[in-house]
Formats: sequence, C-alpha cells, structure tokens
Amino acid sequence: MKFVIVRHGQSEDNIQRIISGHNSTPLTKLGREQAKDLSQQLLQLGIKFDSVYSSDLKRAAETAEIVCKELGIKEINFDKRLRETDAGLFTNRHVESLSNEEKAFIDSLMAEHIDISTPEGESNIEHTLRTKDIFYEIVNKHPEDSTILLIGHGGTLFHILIRVLNVLTSNLENWFVNCAINILERNSQNTPWKITMLNNEKV
Repeated sequence: MKFVIVRHGQSEDNIQRIISGHNSTPLTKLGREQAKDLSQQLLQLGIKFDSVYSSDLKRAAETAEIVCKELGIKEINFDKRLRETDAGLFTNRHVESLSNEEKAFIDSLMAEHIDISTPEGESNIEHTLRTKDIFYEIVNKHPEDSTILLIGHGGTLFHILIRVLNVLTSNLENWFVNCAINILERNSQNTPWKITMLNNEKV
C-alpha cells in the first residue's frame, strides 16, 4: 500500500504569517500554481491513485480539487478529521503578535506529546487520535495494492508520520513544504511503514 501525503498549497494566511487552525483560508495565486505543479510531478512519476482524501478546510480542499481536475479524478473524499490542529484562541493571530510566553507554549505543544490543549482548541493527543482514526479507516477500507492521495496540513502530516506511525523524528530539519510529495508505503500488512520520499527528496 502506498500513500502520497501532501500539505496544501500556499495559503493567504501563510504569507501573512497568521495562525490558521480551523480557519478556512484560501490559496494564494502561488498556492494554486503549486497545486498544478504538483499534478505535473505526479504525472511524471506515473503515479495513479485509487482514491483521494482531503481535509475539508478551503486551503486543502482547493488544492485537492486542482490536482484532481488536472489528473482527471472525479471523486474526492473530504473529511474533517484531516484538518489542521484547532488553534482555539490563537486562531487568526499574527505570529509576530505572540508574546515569548505564548510562542514557547505553542512550541511545547508540538515538541511534547502531552494532553494540554490550546485555550478553546485541542491538544496534541486529541489531534493524534483523530488523524489515527481516519488513517487506519482508510487503510482498512482499501486493498493492500492501493495507492492513496491524502491532502492535509502540516499538522496532519506531523501527526500521521510522527505521532501515529513513528516513521520520522519530531525534530525535522525542514517543516513540510507546501505541495511537496511525501511518499509513505509498506510491502504488505506484515511489514512496517516507511518513508521513501520526503519534501520531494528520495529517502
């Protein structure tokens, strides 16, 4: 089974350095171009998908719609469990407006697998549980020879690849790049998952 797991294209909040959380911010012009470029890369790699899953938030959904249009794929399965972490009261805050204490708190949520929530948001563990739920639901739904495209957010990729499957370490050298290809695969149900491509680079 193979998963191509992708972070959405550049969003308006990305360029303004705003914490999006569950805010449904749209793609920028560059973000839409990134989605089209991603489509061409997938075509060049000759990857054919049996199913496509996406977060329902606009920046991810728009990415999925552009890619699927370019690839001639008719159906997208949108699921809110693939959303970014609910940032609660931090949603729509400019990064530059955060105090040092607030920045340290947010950093600690990603660094530690702890059950502490952002105010009016969700915890690291809560996000892990919902991404684990949808990931294994997809795995169990499809034959072992399936290839799945999954489009989400940096947090989505973080929790699937680090918290759920433990195939990457939490101290990534580079965060997940917008519309870069990340390939996760296994040979059979009895073999472990492994990353074979990370941010467009073969591993």
